[in-house]
Amino acid sequence: MDKPLKKQCNPSSTGGGGVNFETRVQAAFAVLMRTCCQAPCLPPWPITKMKLQGRFDGFYTDDFIVFTQNPKNGEEVKLLAQIKHNISITEKMKPLVK
Repeated sequence: MDKPLKKQCNPSSTGGGGVNFETRVQAAFAVLMRTCCQAPCLPPWPITKMKLQGRFDGFYTDDFIVFTQNPKNGEEVKLLAQIKHNISITEKMKPLVK
């Protein structure tokens, strides 16, 4: 009798490919912040700070949060990022923010 085959894992998941990709994306945003550039998908304001592991502050994301601030009135806008190699958006998805 043949033994059942073991399930194969994605090499990116088991070999650090996901962590390396996440670090590169975070580094790209850190460079944007240090060079006073704008963050994609946000108003054209400077990036004021980044927070890694946002779960500790009550956000439903653990990769990073980018903060931008309007220099004229101090209004702050956040970009919550969950870094993935690819994404899908479905009707049944829950919002990421409480």
